Amino acid sequence: MRNPFPKIGKVIKYDFKHSSRRLLPLYGALLVLGLLVGLFAEPSRVFHDEAVLRNQFFVAGLFFAFMVLSVVSVVMTVVSIAKGFKQSMLEDEAYLNLSLPVTIGEHLWGKFIMAFGWLFCCCIIVFLSGLMCFIRAGWDNIFNEIAQNLPEMQASLEFYGLSFGKVIAMAILLSVAFAFFVITLIFVVNAISHLFKKSKGFVKFVTVVVLFWINGWIYKLVPEVDSNSFSVMQQVGPAVIKSMYITALISLLISAVYFAVTHYIFAKRLNLE
Repeated sequence: MRNPFPKIGKVIKYDFKHSSRRLLPLYGALLVLGLLVGLFAEPSRVFHDEAVLRNQFFVAGLFFAFMVLSVVSVVMTVVSIAKGFKQSMLEDEAYLNLSLPVTIGEHLWGKFIMAFGWLFCCCIIVFLSGLMCFIRAGWDNIFNEIAQNLPEMQASLEFYGLSFGKVIAMAILLSVAFAFFVITLIFVVNAISHLFKKSKGFVKFVTVVVLFWINGWIYKLVPEVDSNSFSVMQQVGPAVIKSMYITALISLLISAVYFAVTHYIFAKRLNLE
């Protein structure tokens, strides 16, 4: 039986070299901007000195630029994934890539893993750059403040029958399921639109609308949570967790279907002429 991992690794390596040219400078700029905000920001207190006030306006401008660049980083990561997939699998680069001794499945899995890696990396960079904004504010003070409020937060969660572990696990699962959904949606929309030689842009738009309409009906399977229907508030939390887990499961199943459809189109229906 053939071992697919070396070929998948080569696809990941090629994809990383191709997309890192666009994304790594963007992530570096975000980290630098977060560092600048942290270095120039003054600790919170009342200011009367004119020079300090001018500095605060400057910091406010830097922070606004940081927020804008954070959003741009997320958007550009998704755009880069879509653009890289289209170029390497459906346009000029596809003639070379698909002629290599690599199966369609290995191509798709390699691109899927790399796309998930970029989304994960983007989230980490945004988080780290956000932390840098509070360098002079004192991370130890921030963490101490959080630690002091943990018992109160835990008590609030217990009131609804929740815990930090359940909330964190639910957040991670939903984030992973959403990332899988976005990646496979990019794959399947590009694959379907390529079947049509004319008006690919229009077909792509219609495909997105139809898929979201279908998904809307599927997500109606998720049970709604009405706090008034429970006798005690401790029952609300588990019901919410259950709904979120069902949402994540549906997203994962939809992603699997999208991936399977993409694989079928590339294996049976792809025509690069």
